[in-house]
Order: sequence, then structure tokens, then C-alpha cells
Amino acid sequence: MSAQLHLANLLSSLLPQTRAFGLRRAFYRAAGIHVGLNTRINGGVNIQHTNVRIGADTWIGRRSEIVSTVDAPVAIGARCDVSQDVLFITGSHEIGDPQRRAGTGRSLPISVGDGTWIGARVTLLGGAVLGRGVVVAAGSLVRDVFPDDVLVAGTPARIVRQLG
Repeated sequence: MSAQLHLANLLSSLLPQTRAFGLRRAFYRAAGIHVGLNTRINGGVNIQHTNVRIGADTWIGRRSEIVSTVDAPVAIGARCDVSQDVLFITGSHEIGDPQRRAGTGRSLPISVGDGTWIGARVTLLGGAVLGRGVVVAAGSLVRDVFPDDVLVAGTPARIVRQLG
């Protein structure tokens, strides 16, 4: 994590939880994060790499964490609502030998389409792709690719129904 991003996370944590959105946007932009107009990032959010894009008019809930890498960006569209305690984790490992099961590391990007709503305590793993207008039920584990306008739920997440 860069010093600027570390400072942005620290300064953000000192502000009121659900206020001072303009200051948070400024902190993260200064650290190299693309943050769209009128996006509201709440307190306790932790972004660990500058390879993150957050679209305009998006809400990022308290204590959410975005872990991207150089090779695996996280892209969150415009007009999205991300509830509290949501994890975006691009990195993982291949299964290794019995001496060390966490084998070779790998990272895959995460993409969230415009207008998507992600419920509380959802985890998105590398390779997750959510189309436009998707709803992800609270507590779900997202690791697959989902089309536009569906409700997904579960661990692992699966399509529950088509949305109109």
C-alpha cells in the first residue's frame, strides 16, 4: 500500500462515519483512486491498492474493504449501493502440496456493473463479475460471472430470479 493511500485510509477513519463525503473523495483521489462525482464512501472503509475505480453516485458502506492488486483491479460502476462490511478480495492461491496448501498466488479482477446493490457482509472473490442492475443478497459469496438484472444469493451465490 502506498503511503498516500495509507494516509487516505487513516484520515478517512478520523471523520464521522456517515458524513464528510467530499473530504473522503478528496483523500482517495489524492491517493490515486478514481472516485466518481457524488460518490459517498463511509467511515472504516479500507482500500489497499490504487487499482480501484468507483463510479459516480455510488455508496460504499462502513467497514467495507477493497483489496486489489496491480494485475487485478476492482471496478465498481455508477449508482451502485454497497452495504456495510462488504469484502472485495482479488487475490487467492492455487492448492499446493501437503507441505503448504496455499500454493502459487494468483489474482483476478472484480467488476460490478452500474446500478448494482450489494447487501451487507457479502464477499466478492477474484473473477467475480456482476452485470448491470444485479442485487446480491446479504451474506452471499460471489465468485462467478452473473448477467444483468438478476437476484443472486447463497454461498456460493447463484441466480435466484430474474429481475424486471
